[in-house]
Amino acid sequence: MAKEIKTKSSFGTVRIDHFSPPLPEGTPKGINVVLSFEEALKLHVGLMQILGKLNGYNRNTKEGKASAVNLCVFTDSNRITINEDKVKDPELKKPAAKKG
Repeated sequence: MAKEIKTKSSFGTVRIDHFSPPLPEGTPKGINVVLSFEEALKLHVGLMQILGKLNGYNRNTKEGKASAVNLCVFTDSNRITINEDKVKDPELKKPAAKKG
């Protein structure tokens, strides 16, 4: 009998620039947001649309580098909106130079 192929349990991680408003003391370290397949597809399409818009900005400018996506989670109505925003300081977001 063939051995079962191991599968991923996570499909990536991204860094968050900041939370707004700041999270209060006692906020759980992890909060799961569970989406149905159909709702996840809507999120995917929305992200593709805003990323297409942000991709049109000149990333060689301060404003272009500061462009960002804001996912606003409304816990009272179980909704997420996808909005354009800015990172706090784009100069701090430069990746570290590789040593080698």
